[in-house]
Parts: sequence; C-alpha cells; structure tokens
Amino acid sequence: MNLKTAYEPYFKIGAAISRWNLHTPAHMKLLTEQFNSFTCENDMKPMFFLDTDKNKAEPDKYNLAPALTFENAIPYLEFAKTNNIAMRGHTLAWHNQTPKWFFCENYNEMFPFADRETILSRLENYIHGVLDFVQNNYPGIVYAWDVFNEIVDEGDFRKSLWLRTVGEDFFIKAFEYARKYAAPGVDLFYNDYETSEPWKRDFIIEKVLTPLKEKGFVDGMGLQSHLMMDHPDLDNYKKALEMYGALGLKINITELDMHNADPGEESMHALAERYRAFFEIYLEARKSGKANITSVTFWNLLDENSWLTGFRREKSYPLLFSGKCEAKEAYYSVIEAATGEKADKWQPDYPDEDYNLQGMEMPKIKRFRKDIWGEGEYTYAASYGFTPNLMAFVHNDDVKRDCLLVVPGGGYCMCTPHEGELPAMEFFDRGMNVFVLTYTTDITMSVPLKSQPMNDVSRAVRYIRKNGSEYGIDGKKLFIMGFSAGAHVCGSLAVHYEDIEDKNPEYSAVSNRPDGVILAYPVITTGEYTHKDSVRALLGNEPTQEELDYFSLENHVSENTPPCFIWQTQEDNLVPVENSYLFAMALRKKNVPFAHYVFPVGFHGLSAANNAFFRGWSGGEFCMEQTMRAAFSVKDGKGVNVSEQRKQELIDQFFGGNEMPAMGIDFSLRDDVGKWTDMADAWMKRI
Repeated sequence: MNLKTAYEPYFKIGAAISRWNLHTPAHMKLLTEQFNSFTCENDMKPMFFLDTDKNKAEPDKYNLAPALTFENAIPYLEFAKTNNIAMRGHTLAWHNQTPKWFFCENYNEMFPFADRETILSRLENYIHGVLDFVQNNYPGIVYAWDVFNEIVDEGDFRKSLWLRTVGEDFFIKAFEYARKYAAPGVDLFYNDYETSEPWKRDFIIEKVLTPLKEKGFVDGMGLQSHLMMDHPDLDNYKKALEMYGALGLKINITELDMHNADPGEESMHALAERYRAFFEIYLEARKSGKANITSVTFWNLLDENSWLTGFRREKSYPLLFSGKCEAKEAYYSVIEAATGEKADKWQPDYPDEDYNLQGMEMPKIKRFRKDIWGEGEYTYAASYGFTPNLMAFVHNDDVKRDCLLVVPGGGYCMCTPHEGELPAMEFFDRGMNVFVLTYTTDITMSVPLKSQPMNDVSRAVRYIRKNGSEYGIDGKKLFIMGFSAGAHVCGSLAVHYEDIEDKNPEYSAVSNRPDGVILAYPVITTGEYTHKDSVRALLGNEPTQEELDYFSLENHVSENTPPCFIWQTQEDNLVPVENSYLFAMALRKKNVPFAHYVFPVGFHGLSAANNAFFRGWSGGEFCMEQTMRAAFSVKDGKGVNVSEQRKQELIDQFFGGNEMPAMGIDFSLRDDVGKWTDMADAWMKRI
C-alpha cells in the first residue's frame, strides 16, 4: 500500500518538487512510488517563462508578444513524459514572480507603465505561447493549470500591477485567453490561500468564481491549504470546501502542508492526527458529492525541502516524509484515513548515492542568508521580529577572493533593493565574494536608530571575517560599499570603528576596520548640506548637539581612517554634492589615501549604473524585510509610537496601489557615470 494506491478511487495524490528534488534520484523514486501527480514548486511561474534578456535587449520587437524561454520547464516535462506521471501547471499568472518590467514601456522598470491594450496583448501572447509549447511538445501531460494565483487581499481585489494596468477584469481576460488556447480536457483553476476565511471565501465565490463560471472560463478552485496546528478551524475549512464544491466546480487541494516547529514524538503524533482529520474531510466531501475533489498536492516531498522553514524563520516539520525519504507517522495516518486499516510499514530501499545531486551543473554562486545577531543580542524597539542579516553571493569554489560588503541606501527608512543585489552581482562577476547587509531602518520614523545601523555594519564586518575560511576570504581584503544613507553607515564605521565595542567575546577580538570604503553619493554631514530626512530617521526630531556632531562624519576623519573611494554627480537632486567634497577634504587633511570622482550629470540613486541597471532591473527585494514587517504591523495597529498621520501615510504608500510610475532614463549616463565600477575595481586592486 502507498499513497497513490490508497487514494486511487478518490483523487490524484501529488507533490510539488524543485529542481533539487528533480536531480536527486532518491527523491524522484519516492515521487513515482508514492504519488501519481506533481507540480513545479517554482520553475513554471511567469518569471521563468519570460525571457528577460531577449525582451530587454529588443523591447520593440517583443513589445506585444514577449519572448519566452522553456529551459527551466523542459526537465520537469521530460520527467513526466518518461515516467508517465501527470502534472499540474503552476501558475500562468500571478502578482508575485511576474517581473515588474513586464508591465512597463520598453520592458524597463524606469519607464512608465504600458497601457491596458499593450498589457493585454502581452498577457494573451504569453499564455498562448506557454500553452502551445507544452501542449504541442508534451500532449496530455498537464491535466490542470492554475491560471491566476492570489488576486484577493484585504477584502477586495489585490492592489497589484495587474489591477493597476488592466483594471478589475484582468483575471477574466487571463481566463478567457487560457480557455481559448487550452487543449480539450485541460482544467483551468483559480488558486488562493486562506480560502476558508469567511470574508475571503465569500469574495472569491461572488467576485471571482461566479463571473468566471458564467462565462465558461473556469473549471475548478484551488485551495492552497498551508495549514497550521491550530488554524484553520476544521469546521470552517469543511464549510468553505463544501461552499466551493456547491458551485459545481472541481476542487484541487494545491499546496498542502502543516507548519510544525517541534519534531518531538508527541508533536509529530499531533501532526499525524490533524492530517488524518483533514483527509477525512476530503474523503467525506468526495464520497458525499459535496465537493468534487480531483487532486490533492503536498507542497514538496520532504521536511528538509519545505519552503516553510525560510518563510517562518524557524525549522519546520510539515510533511509526510523526512531525511532519507523516511515515512513519518503522518504518512500512515493519511493512508489509514482512506483504507480504514492500519498501514504496513513503508521503508525506502534506495542506494546512498541516490541521495546525491546528479545530472545538474552546480551553480557558480552560493546564495544564503545569515543573521548577524544572536538570540538576545538585538533589542531595537521597532524591529517587528526582524534581525539584521547578510545575504551572501559567494563563488562556489575553493579560490580565496577579496570580499565586498554592500550596504544599500534608503534614507534610513529602508534598504532599497536596487542598491543591494545589483552592485553585489556587478562585483561578484568581477571575481569578488560579496555580501549585502540588511541593517536596521525605520520606515515609521518613530524610533530613532541612533548607533544601531553603525553597530550592525560593525558586527557584519566581524561576522564575515570570523567565518572567513567558510566564505573563501581568509587573508584577503575586505571592502565595504555604501549608497546614500548606506554610505553614511559605512562612513560611520570608517571614522568610528575604534569606538564600537562588541559585547560578544566571540566577535570582540575580530577587527571591524575595513580595508577600504566605497561611498556612493554619500550622506556625510549633519551641518549646512545635510540630508534632513536621513538625519531625522537616524537621530529623531530632537537630536542633541553632541549626536549631530558625532554623526557629521567629516569632523571625525583621522590618520587611521581606511582608504576611501567616493563618487557622486554634481547635479544630485537629493543629497548635495558638497557632502562628497567635505569628506574628501577631511581625508586629504589627514593624509588618508582616497579617490574622488564627481560626474557632471546624473540623478541620485544610480546604483551600479551598469547594463542591468539601465535595462531596468532592480534585483531581489530581500532587503525590504524590516520595512514590510513594519508596514504590515502599522496597518494592523501594532506599530511602535506611530502617529495616526504616519500610519495613514504608510497604508497609502504600501497598500494603496499608488506607486509612482517612472518617467524614463537618459541612457547616455552609461558613457560616464557607468564607468564608476571600473574605476572602483581598479582602485580596490591598488589598496
């Protein structure tokens, strides 16, 4: 007996897999032995079908019909074809993992949003292209598609770029196109999370499913079912399942898992019993005809591969298998729910080598996140559960390399994404191992930061050096690079590093003095040419004169200040260029080696000013974590010292769908400002 056999009379039983699972033979043996359906966890989402390079290189050619790529999807489709196993397609359209450039003129985030007709043409041709490729090359493999994912939020349609650029019929148009091009027998689903919440359930039924059903565009409803041990309530879940079923649509449980952070025997028994209860609901609904469940899909195969550990920021044990494909108690309870009999013990018999990655080229980059403060060390009052952290971009080899720590700007209110990953990848490609620091900021401007960001960058330098052998930088140079307010963070460390005591003896003996400092359009002074909003976020509305002097960095350059590279544009529209001159003159007076470049034209925030930047790519938003935590907390009335006026400003900014469109960019800036990374690279080699 196994899962697929136990549930064969009722519905398909499946699992989501990643490319790591796909290239681990033991995992694929587990999939084919236990399941008769699967879906891609990520590799068939919009960002993986849209060919970024082609669309950005020739935006006019692909303006109405975006170029597509199938290199990520093909391995899964080939596996399904070879092993005669069915697939769910996930997901044709989504607000997330659809790149912002898809919605912009010239496929460039620095240009305005395209008009409705352009976006609809892109959407139709994208859906047409994906369905045609899959159906022509792998006929009969994909039995269902999630056409649109997660369009409902806050009691209304989510204020996404789809809503902004197309209007409220954006999802209807997507289903119209999917119905037009889908092969006969392929089911089209709407998919969402928290679908048993009464307000969301009722909105989905009335505003999403009913109009789609009336037009004949939808076949089913996907209930993601990311469960917890105490949520949702079983009765509410059952009621919602039956209400969706009453529409006459097929039901798929699409992303089933159950967060549990306790691997102990008692806790895993409770997990098993709760799984049993949910599967009894599925079976009763199917047998009674109250819900035509045709598929249940677990969200990955093994505990170790679950997305929940990263999402919940704690180790999760949410699935039926773990370790070397060992069945947990929950596995047996799920089988017993279907058979009514005690299940025999199942034991995988896979060779040890089958647990190794095979047939997959190892990526040239290792990306991982590390919190820099341990338990009890970080006490900033407005953290909202955030801990300052490093995102690593490290070469996947044994070569010792110079290291760069990138510190994004954002006026001490946020860490802006385009000043994080964009320069990180620029200098990774130049041969360095690179880290991006997400340090303490305050979008509410309610709890002065004081020395916390400076302490964060100090600890980050010590953390990287302490782990230098692991990160391939032992005996090599370590530079820090900051942008705007992030440059103020770096400059603060450069002039005050001797003041910063680390109370953890594990780090206190490690040097926090960088070997060199790169300051891009830096905030430097608290005097005449200050950037007032940055200083306000850092020190509050009523800083003391002593604080103002301490953080006016030009006053504290010494002979021991590390060498510096500074660049800015003369017409910087936010931070007066005098900031750069003040710091350069202070360095000169103390005979500190430095380079100082001022370009004649260019706006504030040019970041790496490389090809990726001018093509309108901003990088990952991982460094926005604290900002988003604060925004959601304020919206929920849990902000720290936040005024009603500031609360409303933040709600409008983050949840109002009122993003200001960009107006384009002067590409000629590549010819001068675009050279600064070459200059900085040459300068670092001289240090």
